[in-house]
Amino acid sequence: MTSTESAPEVSAPEVGTPEVVQFLKLLDALVAHQSTTWINKVLQENSEMKAIVKQKEDDDNTFFRAIAKVTNDRDAEAKKSKDAVAESNAAKAKADELVNEIEGAKKTITEKDQKLEEDASTITSLRGNIDALDQTVKNRDDVIKKQEEQQAKDGACIKDLEGALGKTKTELELTTTQLKELQGLSYPVVEESKDFVLSEIDKIYGYAKAVAFKYFISDLPEEVLAETHTFDDIRDLIAPIPLPASNSVPAKKVRVAAFLRSLGSRLADQLFLPFYISYNGSQNPSSVIDPITLLLSNLSESDPKRELHLRSVLLAISPEEQRDVASKRAIAIADEVYTNLVELVLEGEQDNFLRDIRHLCALAAKSWDRLRSLKEKIEPFTVTEEDTEKYWLPAELDGSSVNKKSQPNGLGSKPSLHSLKSAKKVTLVWPGFSYGSEVLKQGFMLLDSQVERAEEEARPSKRGMRAMQRAATGSPLQSPRRSALRKSKVFQRAD
Repeated sequence: MTSTESAPEVSAPEVGTPEVVQFLKLLDALVAHQSTTWINKVLQENSEMKAIVKQKEDDDNTFFRAIAKVTNDRDAEAKKSKDAVAESNAAKAKADELVNEIEGAKKTITEKDQKLEEDASTITSLRGNIDALDQTVKNRDDVIKKQEEQQAKDGACIKDLEGALGKTKTELELTTTQLKELQGLSYPVVEESKDFVLSEIDKIYGYAKAVAFKYFISDLPEEVLAETHTFDDIRDLIAPIPLPASNSVPAKKVRVAAFLRSLGSRLADQLFLPFYISYNGSQNPSSVIDPITLLLSNLSESDPKRELHLRSVLLAISPEEQRDVASKRAIAIADEVYTNLVELVLEGEQDNFLRDIRHLCALAAKSWDRLRSLKEKIEPFTVTEEDTEKYWLPAELDGSSVNKKSQPNGLGSKPSLHSLKSAKKVTLVWPGFSYGSEVLKQGFMLLDSQVERAEEEARPSKRGMRAMQRAATGSPLQSPRRSALRKSKVFQRAD
């Protein structure tokens, strides 16, 4: 009975417990893996064992004795089963480890596959770069080859150029030597601003106006006014300006204009020249323009560079002699103007008049010496094709511009510019100046409206009336030779 009582402990249902079923399910899950083959074998044996146990349970009532044997066998098999369970648990743990290893291996394989794909893409890109580099290298080799060929050609050309350069250097040295010799034959020209040129020109004109208003607006004595033929002689020298023998304001204005015209025309014709031709003995320069001045004037319009070169060469010819000629011409001009107009200056001021006019002409010569060596040609003009305000302005015959203080013998204001446009004729008073191809400073012209009243006073009928008035008042008359005698004094003063 002992064996019978112990039979329930090893009954068949214990083999089909949930743990075993779960274990069997786990084994089924592991069947797919190669390492679970032996587990399948154990499970097979376990299935067969379960069948045997079931069969023994069915025969338990009939074969009691066999139960003991079966029980013993079952115990043995249970032990085996427990061992198998233990082995199964160990196998399960091993299987878990294998699963983890498999998952890790799968992850590693996935990462390696991804890495391989990236490497493959990189390799493909690198192959493209290598192909591009191969093409670049090939192109560069072609370029290098062409450059080497070009360098060979350039080397040959450089050798030829070096030979030509040596020859050119020799020619350049020779040309430089010749150029230095030519430069020694020309006068160095300089560049100056228009303001500088204007300041020099205005300096001369300003001093001339000061001299004019200093000596020609004074009242002349009756004995001088009585010699009307003296005024006629002076008028013939400075025609066509009328010179009435009067102390009226219009008469004083034309005396100022006569001085400026006489001086300005001579400075323009004899001193303001690009080059001075020396005259022998006492021969005075002709009023006709000399060929050199005419040539340079024409060249300045048609070929300025050639004019500048020719002028610089001419200026280099005896510059000291040129200055000496200019100085002598300045003195001659001053003496000539003095001789022609001295009768219109008060006798006590005639020596000072000669000194001032000589100083004025010397100043003009000095200023012109600086101007004629400029790069741009400075040239005076005394006539123009058109008498417009582009070239001319009405003469300034108002003494207030020289002396700001009001004077008892003031000459009034200058005429307006529009009078030049309506004038019938104009008469030169002071030359204008061109600067290259443009007008730098307009000249001054005497309008017919400015001499209208002076012309009326200079008419013969009015002269006769004034002479009769002087005779009635007992004004002393001078001999016709008085003027000639007084003119001879200039040479004594010049000495």
